Amino acid sequence: MLRRVLLSLCLLMMSVAGLTVTNATPASAGLSPLEGRECMNFDSSNNRRLSICGRGWVADAAPTQWRGVVEMHTYILVNGHPVDRTSQSITVNQATFWPTNIDGQAIISKGIDFGNDFSSRSCRVNGASSSQIACSVPNTSRVAYYSTAWNGVAKGLKLDVHKVSWRDDVGQPHIVQSGSPSSPDRLPLHFVW
Repeated sequence: MLRRVLLSLCLLMMSVAGLTVTNATPASAGLSPLEGRECMNFDSSNNRRLSICGRGWVADAAPTQWRGVVEMHTYILVNGHPVDRTSQSITVNQATFWPTNIDGQAIISKGIDFGNDFSSRSCRVNGASSSQIACSVPNTSRVAYYSTAWNGVAKGLKLDVHKVSWRDDVGQPHIVQSGSPSSPDRLPLHFVW
């Protein structure tokens, strides 16, 4: 009995600890505010969860370089509560962003695509100036992917995420894409800043 109580307390502490760090993001300078980000959760049949959030990034010195950002975080659900869990890989497959004018209209006709389905070299990992260029990262529980930069004057941006995937801690692959069933949320994710 004492063992069960201790195990329950341990899981509760881990759950609370996991929930308190979910707002922490790598390389947050220049990012859009946390309060305005759009997020979604995707649960798997084996009690794993992927959470994704869309954000924007603009250079601090002058607003002439813009990037779309997809933050991703994996968990295991313990008694319905998410607890951080390192996955074998976390991947952004298809995302697009457009810089916008003051009216919220796209400045460019074709958005800037990023993700593994477009090119594994179209993302920077955990920061706009990161030297790590990849759209899939192994052995992590959280990662932020920054798109290729758009250079010019804009007032904001739009971001759409259409496909993401991860291989969980036990090696089971999961793919979530627009038009396919998923729970509790469904892609695409739309973010406007």
